[in-house]
Amino acid sequence: DQRPRPKVIALISPLHCNVEINTRHINKAYLDWVDRLLPEADFLFAIMGPYWWDQWDTSPYAHWKPKMVRVDMAVDAHDFPRVKKRFNPPGKRGYLYIGKNDPMKGIDFLSRLLREVGDWPRGWIGPGPDIPGVPKISGARSLTPEFMSQLAESFDFFITTGAADPNPTTILESMAWGFPVICTPESGYYEASYRRNVFHRDIPGSLDVLKELQFAGESKLMRMADEARQVVEREYNWDRFVGTILDHLTKLSTRLQS
Repeated sequence: DQRPRPKVIALISPLHCNVEINTRHINKAYLDWVDRLLPEADFLFAIMGPYWWDQWDTSPYAHWKPKMVRVDMAVDAHDFPRVKKRFNPPGKRGYLYIGKNDPMKGIDFLSRLLREVGDWPRGWIGPGPDIPGVPKISGARSLTPEFMSQLAESFDFFITTGAADPNPTTILESMAWGFPVICTPESGYYEASYRRNVFHRDIPGSLDVLKELQFAGESKLMRMADEARQVVEREYNWDRFVGTILDHLTKLSTRLQS
């Protein structure tokens, strides 16, 4: 190939790394393909939550790190209006999962966890076979504001229990809608004042988190929802996503020209 090399070569991909809990979910053929491309690239824009960035040094691909730039996924919050404006009484609050039935989503853990919550409402939306103990509301469908407003009457929390999920957009969408988020760190995100973590290796502790939120005061849940909406508007928007990429490309291009 005699074509001149572009001034800047960049790769972009959602990524998670190889730690014990998700070894079986690694797409090694894909990662090896990226590994062959990376020597020619200037940047690898890695779409991943901060958890995966911190874990990357444990990966067989840790040598990528000097070329990696972490990029958070983004949403346009205007497309995901605040629909959750009040919470059901303690003992009647529901847990909602949105996503496919797939091992990378930690479905076995989700099923086991939600089967332990008695008659508290739970349900899910997405493609794939039934999830034991979690009633299916719908297959894949458009999550319109009208539909989500209906769900907000019965469900109070969004839960996702990924085992190898780089940066699920459903977390950001739920933050915008006003559902406090419950997730595993392997969904990309650590615990924060507006988000709670559950853990694959700690069923009792994870159930305690669900119970704590079930019986929390409405003012606490409303503060979580308010803060989450502010965070997604401020930090997980497309201006920031595109700006991060353009900033790195522009700086390198300018350096090469000088």
